[in-house]
Amino acid sequence: MVIGVNFPTNIGDTILALPALDALKENFPQAKVTAIASPKTRDLLFRNNFIDEVVLFDKKWGWREKMAFSFSLRKKFELFIDLKNTFLPIVLAPKRRTPFLRISSQSTHKKDYYLSLIKNLTESSNGLVKSEVILEPQEKERWVKLFSGKDYLFIATCSASSLKQYPSSYLKEVVYQLKSKLKIVLLGREEDRNCYKGLFSKDIINLAGKTKIWEVFFLLKNYAKIFLGVDSSLLHIASYLNIPTVSIFGPTSEKLYGPYSENSLILKRENLACRPCGKAQCRFKAKECMRVEPQKIVEAVLKVSNVQH
Repeated sequence: MVIGVNFPTNIGDTILALPALDALKENFPQAKVTAIASPKTRDLLFRNNFIDEVVLFDKKWGWREKMAFSFSLRKKFELFIDLKNTFLPIVLAPKRRTPFLRISSQSTHKKDYYLSLIKNLTESSNGLVKSEVILEPQEKERWVKLFSGKDYLFIATCSASSLKQYPSSYLKEVVYQLKSKLKIVLLGREEDRNCYKGLFSKDIINLAGKTKIWEVFFLLKNYAKIFLGVDSSLLHIASYLNIPTVSIFGPTSEKLYGPYSENSLILKRENLACRPCGKAQCRFKAKECMRVEPQKIVEAVLKVSNVQH
């Protein structure tokens, strides 16, 4: 049996869709899985042990390329899972498929939404089957030399969207209070190094711009005691791995994108009528929704990590 899965375009949504992949593999353990990936998600999905083949689809292609792609996969799949709500299920003509027309609820968590799409195609799932991201031996070796023990606080409070970024001045206060109690690791993109400006010291491991997204899976799984972050793909990785988390939510909705780890706390500014706005631009210069008091974050991290004050 060959199952085709059309994954979301963005990395964050793809990570939120991994529980759906797990449920498929639990129900069809002998099936071969072909992932249709975007340029952004291809490398991550290629390293997933539940996926046998990764096929690239680029929405920037012209219509000839898109037609050639569709016909190359026509009638290949016995079961096709479309997590993007496209025309592919009709064009590919699988024996069974997810519904063509559906509406994503604004009150349903994205993880649960993706699981709902396969509900009528699978039996119930116990959630015990979980995929893994495979690293090359030399990639593992690099981190094994640097880390020891599972007692690190991983921080990812920067974001590609400035609206979701926790203020740097606030973060400095959080780190100052926590660095004597937990080993601190900073995660993010190369561009996030400015966000962490002023936090460089021998007591802090700054990995901003130094990790691939699949390496973050390995680091959190093997070394994280707790994760502190904003709404981002890194938060979704921590949730997927059931890492204790403290998250800060501002413009985006915690109902849709919040952590689902067993031990997690969500911090947000209360009594702000404008949040969650879900917008790309803020009409207020101060971006009030992300200005959660540092002391509240410190207390939440210590509580979730069970570290004494």
